[in-house]
Amino acid sequence: MQGPVGFRCRECGRPAYDPLTSMRPAQVAIALALAVAGGAVVGVISTRIGIFGLLLAWLAGGVIADAVMRFVGIKRGPLMAGTLFGGIVIGAAAAFVLDAVALSGAGGDGMLAGYLYSQGPWAALAAGITCFGAWSRLRF
Repeated sequence: MQGPVGFRCRECGRPAYDPLTSMRPAQVAIALALAVAGGAVVGVISTRIGIFGLLLAWLAGGVIADAVMRFVGIKRGPLMAGTLFGGIVIGAAAAFVLDAVALSGAGGDGMLAGYLYSQGPWAALAAGITCFGAWSRLRF
């Protein structure tokens, strides 16, 4: 493979530290915190406004991905994608569970079961669409 000083074999020419795909632990923590917070906001809003929440979820996924890349740096690779998508899903699930717990404390079990059946699929779909919106903004 061609290098700056001539030809090298593939093993010798590969950099030991790739700045585009490697992340420090602090960067992973910041990316995860931003993705969880963004996923939680999308999870709360998408269960409130129904079908329009799906369009909002796609747009929010792009905003979350841009925010993560602004604070962490333009990183690529599976670690960045896994951190971003995992954080979005964790945040959306946490928002849905906390909303369900608040509803069960305020009402009864009948309201909770109805909430889970009616809003659970919307929350899962919104989390998936948010990940798709984030995927569209990632640079691989």
